[in-house]
Amino acid sequence: MTPLSPVWFLLLLGTIAFGVAIYFWLRDKPMEYRRKVMVGLAIGLWALSTLFTLQRVWDPQYYFPLTQNLPLHFCSMVQFMLIPAYWLRGSSRGLRIFRDLLFYPGAVAAFMALIAPAQEYLNQPLLSMNTLFYFVHLGNVLLCTMLVVLGFHTPTIRGALGSVLTFFIVGMLVFPITLAIRNWIDPAANYYFSFDPAGSDVFEILFGLIPIPLVYQLPLLLLVVPILLLQYGIYQLISRIAQKRRENRPGSHTLIPQH
Repeated sequence: MTPLSPVWFLLLLGTIAFGVAIYFWLRDKPMEYRRKVMVGLAIGLWALSTLFTLQRVWDPQYYFPLTQNLPLHFCSMVQFMLIPAYWLRGSSRGLRIFRDLLFYPGAVAAFMALIAPAQEYLNQPLLSMNTLFYFVHLGNVLLCTMLVVLGFHTPTIRGALGSVLTFFIVGMLVFPITLAIRNWIDPAANYYFSFDPAGSDVFEILFGLIPIPLVYQLPLLLLVVPILLLQYGIYQLISRIAQKRRENRPGSHTLIPQH
């Protein structure tokens, strides 16, 4: 498995097709029915990610210590946070901030991992446990996006910009935990990639420019803003197209249901 290879694109297209199938299956169903289905999928994704982690921890051919792979990496946290994001009802300010974090940085971080994974996930056989890395991150992209597609969340520009701050705050909360683990348990712990790029091409470039732990990631917060705004722009474009189709053909369904 290699990013941007034919097989990689087939997996991506398969994920998109699966998302479209979920939409057409659930678009006419009551919100509570949608909620139960999506909570089930979120639990399944979290279980698959946990299986992948534990398998590598137990497999002697990998150096994959549990102390370095607790669910404190952002993508791992997203897989868990998707469960309450779908389960909790309402649209309070706190829930909007929470879902913005998933729809914006959550989906982008997962897609970045798919494009520029660590070296250990490159050139691996398709039928191997390593391929689960791609499946769980594709699952992150899909379920973070379906929050909006299925009407659980309505994105805004303010939410896009605010999600960068929320992402930073989460990183600051994880950082002292990483320091404690490095000091008392495992000096190689590297959650949120705070101390080492860990083979990720994007982080390697930034670390080469700013070789200071944690600080080297700060430019990424600015670089990602245009991507988040592009997400919002795509949402608006699709929403308007869907609205026009509904107006022209009464009774048709919008692509992205509103609250």
